[in-house]
Amino acid sequence: GYQGLVDGGDHIRPATWESVSMMLQLGGTVIGSARCKDFRSREGRMKAACNLVKLGITNLCVIGGDGSLTGANEFRTEWSGLLSDLVRAGKITQEEAKKSSNLNIVGMVGSIDNDFCGTDMTIGTDSALHRIIEVVDAITTTAQRYLALVSALSCGADWVFIPEMPPDDGWENHLCRRLTDVSFFIC
Repeated sequence: GYQGLVDGGDHIRPATWESVSMMLQLGGTVIGSARCKDFRSREGRMKAACNLVKLGITNLCVIGGDGSLTGANEFRTEWSGLLSDLVRAGKITQEEAKKSSNLNIVGMVGSIDNDFCGTDMTIGTDSALHRIIEVVDAITTTAQRYLALVSALSCGADWVFIPEMPPDDGWENHLCRRLTDVSFFIC
C-alpha cells in the first residue's frame, strides 16, 4: 500500500540493517503499509510525489498485487506532470524537480493469492505456505504428546483426538449429532 508514501513524515524511514534484520521470517505487512484510497486520486499521488522529492528518493521497489503494481505504473506515467504541478503550486523548487526528474520503479509480484500470470509462485504465497507448514508441523508434533490433551483443555475444545485414547467406534456419528444440536451465532 501507499499510505505511508502519502502521509509522509515518520511514515517514511531509512531501512537500516538493524531495522530490517528480523523481518524475513515475519509474515504479512510488517512495515505498516496499508491500502490507500488517497493514492487513487491525483491529489494523493501529488502528496506522495512531494514527500519523495523532499527526501530525495527517486527509486521505489513496489511489492504487491494488481492494485499496487497498477498504482506504480500510473505514478510512473504521470511523474513529470506531478513535478510540474508541485513546482507551480510552490511545494517544491525547480531545482528539486530537476534532481528528481527520473523516478525508477521496480515492481515485484507479492500476493498471497498466487494469481499473477507468468509466475510460478508469488512472494506472499511462499511466505504464507511456509507459515502454514510450520503450524501444521507444530500441531502434528503436539498431537503425538500429552500436550494435545492439555491444550484442548486450556482452549475449551469440545473434542480432542489423541493416540493414547482412541475414540470409540461410531464417534463420527456422535460428533455429527452433537454439531447439529448446537446453535451457531455469527456476529
